[in-house]
Amino acid sequence: MRLMNYALAATALCALPTVANATITPTLGAGAGGTAVTLSSAGLNGGTVATLSGGTVYTSDQPFADIPKGGVNGGTFLAAGPTSGNTATLTFTRPTTYLGFLWGSPDAYNVLTLITNLGTYTYTAAGLNFTTTDGNQAVSQYVSFAATAGEVIYNVRFSNTPSQDAFESANFSVTAVPEPATWAMMLLGFGMVAGAVRYRRRTNVVYA
Repeated sequence: MRLMNYALAATALCALPTVANATITPTLGAGAGGTAVTLSSAGLNGGTVATLSGGTVYTSDQPFADIPKGGVNGGTFLAAGPTSGNTATLTFTRPTTYLGFLWGSPDAYNVLTLITNLGTYTYTAAGLNFTTTDGNQAVSQYVSFAATAGEVIYNVRFSNTPSQDAFESANFSVTAVPEPATWAMMLLGFGMVAGAVRYRRRTNVVYA
């Protein structure tokens, strides 16, 4: 019965309402969180972490999109812009609490949009205080976005309007929210350990 209570508690925890004052915290530079994932035309990790719609994944420089400087994982980068499929959207298969990536040749036309369970956030290179926002192809900048408790990221959109060049990105890293079943199993495990400790203490009592 006690184990059942732990399982029910885990289910309730996963269904808790979101925190009204939660927010997304952007940071320049490679963040400490997240797990590196691969990028392909299917999305992140072959579409298992996030599916991709729009945009184009390239492995070399294009007339309108240069591979981000500094080296790209797997040799691939995502280009979103009027000449490369317009807006590119990554939709996470499980909500994520952290997103980081390399932003290539940042310019004033790049627009990044995060959609969460609590709202929509729009960012530009200038708004994030990038050192360069003139589209210099020799410049790339890491940026990361971390959600506070109660908020999760559903998808991210890359767009470039108005311009004939693309919004380039690469080297993605994410932290996905554990599945409800995983939370339940974790709490169940903690409950079993706590129960075993209590039982052991009880059996070690010496009666006079």
